[in-house]
Amino acid sequence: MENWSVDQVCKWLRQMNLGELVPKFREEEVSGAALLALNDRMVQQLVKKIGHQAVLMDLINKYQQQKSGLESLTYRSETASSKFPEIISGTTDRQMVNSGPVVQKKYMCSTENEEGLVDHRVLKQKKNLKSFFARYKMLQWTSSYALPDLPYDVKCILAEKKCPDHSMRIRIIEFLQADMTKYLEGSLYPNSQQYNIVVNALLQAYPFLNEDGNGFLLWKRALKDRFKYVRRPIEDDEQVLRNKCKFGHRRGQTRKPSFAESKTDDVQVQLEEEPVHLEGSAMAVHIRWLKEEYMKTQRNWEEVDNRMNVTIEIRRKMITNKAPLKDILRLFPFLRCPYQLFREFQLLRHMDIYKKTVEILEIYSENILSLYVVRNNPINIMLQENLKEHTGEDILKYMKMTAACLLLPDVFGDDSSLFAAVNEEVKVVTPVLEVKNPFSMNSCEFALYVEREELAQLDDCTMALAALVAAFHVFDIPCPNRIHRTLNFLESLVFGARSP
Repeated sequence: MENWSVDQVCKWLRQMNLGELVPKFREEEVSGAALLALNDRMVQQLVKKIGHQAVLMDLINKYQQQKSGLESLTYRSETASSKFPEIISGTTDRQMVNSGPVVQKKYMCSTENEEGLVDHRVLKQKKNLKSFFARYKMLQWTSSYALPDLPYDVKCILAEKKCPDHSMRIRIIEFLQADMTKYLEGSLYPNSQQYNIVVNALLQAYPFLNEDGNGFLLWKRALKDRFKYVRRPIEDDEQVLRNKCKFGHRRGQTRKPSFAESKTDDVQVQLEEEPVHLEGSAMAVHIRWLKEEYMKTQRNWEEVDNRMNVTIEIRRKMITNKAPLKDILRLFPFLRCPYQLFREFQLLRHMDIYKKTVEILEIYSENILSLYVVRNNPINIMLQENLKEHTGEDILKYMKMTAACLLLPDVFGDDSSLFAAVNEEVKVVTPVLEVKNPFSMNSCEFALYVEREELAQLDDCTMALAALVAAFHVFDIPCPNRIHRTLNFLESLVFGARSP
């Protein structure tokens, strides 16, 4: 920059989006040397706008800092080259061995080694020197980094201390990624420390972006995902190929993941291919966490609730757009848990369906069992036989509630096969209960099936009935006509819309 002419300085100003300053700099004949000699008073005389003054001084200061860093690095390199000239000059180990008797005497392991191996101390010194230069370059990058000047509309939103929406977040991430690439001299592989420094700079400038203390991880994950997204199209890039070979990929080949890897990476693959549909990388962090937590035996249910709250919008969007149920459950596996299924229903309908179902069965079970239409039903007959074997009040109450639940379709003249498959195979695609040994206290099983696949294991008839009603609402599944009266009766009691 010291040797720049006036025209080169003007060209540089245009590249830095400071084209308005070109006429004044050309009039004052500001060359590269004069540009570096400018002080605050001179800049104030040359530039009228305060914003342009700040940007210009910042660019000059950054250049001078980088220049001083390079001079220091050059001095260290010269010092190191005086100590290890053969290392700095790039002389190979074999050349050092064969260069003459003096070098052989200095670098041979011992007189007994006849194969010409280089002393390991030399290799260690060479390795340490390379790591020193790499570490110094990284420290120079981080010490000189400053948060870039964001676009005007983004700054207006941030100035009001409003959390940006999805599109604005993407713009911020894209801007930071481009700025980091510039500092990395075109490389697309920042290290973890550089990610941390950039995100810390963003949150220090705008503390309200650190949402509930979790903003750092979300922004860092989003920035990493952005770099992955940018790297994805450049499959033939030399550094990409080198990293693929390093981490198990061969040129022209893709390593086939194992079953476990493919299951845990389903979310990540889909996010990289379709980042827009999953509302950006911040949403991807929640989805990935939910899937990993689902695989654990000890789960943090409080955090699960929080993240399910955050992701409900995209979940409802997928369900409304009739996304395949398998895809929804793959992204949100906690919907297989009865507790989360009931909680999702409560978020949608503002109603505790499990509590309501308990009340319904306790109130109506005796009335249902006393109806004439169910007296000769196989389920009622099975109930009467099992009641003779037990005397406990709680057991008798449980059996009667189970029978009342299973007899509901018969009371309303509906198709019971669309409601529950008792000791039979499930054959329908709509939500249906699978019940095995309903009156056996030791071997009874309840499960909810959707699209002929098991969605959840259930503890008892009350939970089963609540899960069945919730599934229709949560997954937005139309009610079959042949079971409409039964579900209408249950929903009227749950929502209190009318007296049944």
